Amino acid sequence: MSHARNAPDPPTTDPVWTPILTGLRATALDCLQTSFALLADHAHGSGSHLALGARYGFRTRERDGLVTVEATSDDRAAEAVDLLGLRVEGRWMQLDGPQVRRLCGPGQPLYVTADAYDLPWCPYHGHERMRHSFLVTDAAGGEVTVVDGYHNDTAWGAARPGVWRLPTADFDAALAGGAHTLAVAAHPAPAIDVPAMLAGNAERAQRSRPEIADYLARIGAALGTVAGLHRFVLDVWLLGRARDLHEQWLATARPDAAAALAGQGPRWQALSARSYVALRRAQAGRPATPELADALGTLIAEHLDALESIAAPTGPQDADAAPAGGDGVRAAVLGALGDTLHLDGSALHTTDVLRELPGFDSFRLVDVIDRVERRLGVEVPATALSAADLRDVGSLCAMFGAAAGGVR
Repeated sequence: MSHARNAPDPPTTDPVWTPILTGLRATALDCLQTSFALLADHAHGSGSHLALGARYGFRTRERDGLVTVEATSDDRAAEAVDLLGLRVEGRWMQLDGPQVRRLCGPGQPLYVTADAYDLPWCPYHGHERMRHSFLVTDAAGGEVTVVDGYHNDTAWGAARPGVWRLPTADFDAALAGGAHTLAVAAHPAPAIDVPAMLAGNAERAQRSRPEIADYLARIGAALGTVAGLHRFVLDVWLLGRARDLHEQWLATARPDAAAALAGQGPRWQALSARSYVALRRAQAGRPATPELADALGTLIAEHLDALESIAAPTGPQDADAAPAGGDGVRAAVLGALGDTLHLDGSALHTTDVLRELPGFDSFRLVDVIDRVERRLGVEVPATALSAADLRDVGSLCAMFGAAAGGVR
């Protein structure tokens, strides 16, 4: 099959799916999770997909003679069942385009995985082979509507969430190599017992340490080959996204506890960049050094330590409760943000990123800190005033909660 190598067509808009895509935390999802996440938010509301980050686990497998943490489609489907309330009610293997179109009925989106090499809206088109998921939401009037929530920067351009309407001939050509297709029904999302989940995460983190040590030894030993380094780059990317997704879920479920993970994200991004540079150099004949595996081990250990510390008894867990001082830490922080930035403090959420608030900058942050300290009668230690620890409203609340003797 021949493929055009020109840039993919720009996405279109859709009254149903474009708003859902806008609310998707796509930078924390892999290409198999995104479509389950879209189905969850479609069924249960924006942000429902963050439950995919609730459970920590570490599992390795063999792939092409190398150890990896890459999940399979079945793994991701099982997570969607357990954490999102989705149910796989039909499964078909190696369908072609016409067969997928016949399965698609009104209001019944299909979860489809195919080779990204063949998908004309993907930057991987004609360049790299990998399983990639998307939704088929409509197949009528000579067009097929596909919804893809993937967000990544690639060597061939940026992949961004969007909706594409393909002529049926183009869609059929894209799936000529065969597509795996799931009919997924939405059931009520299960309620997550947050304290029990955090305790389970801590236990799983502790149990995983021997397996992680073995994994690091094996993946480090393969860094001398281009294939091993390519696998390392992908694993760092996957582990970093999984950690980010857990932090984003935690920010909604236990914003005080999310502070334990704050600041880790940039270090994962830095290692991802370093490992990609090493891969490019290895492809040019300059081998990588084993210190990359050591750096990954340090980041994983930092994450595990945080998971274990989060599960320790911490007192009140209601994000809206006043953990300490006056009208409460949360009220003091929201009031100070509202006064300083001329915003409605009651409309702010713990997940709001500080730097994205209108008018926010480092000078306004100093004003906010000064106002909250005066209101609560506390002084935040200088060691706590780290930009990495002040990512969002929740981390700001956690910092003052700790200073006031509350939870963190």
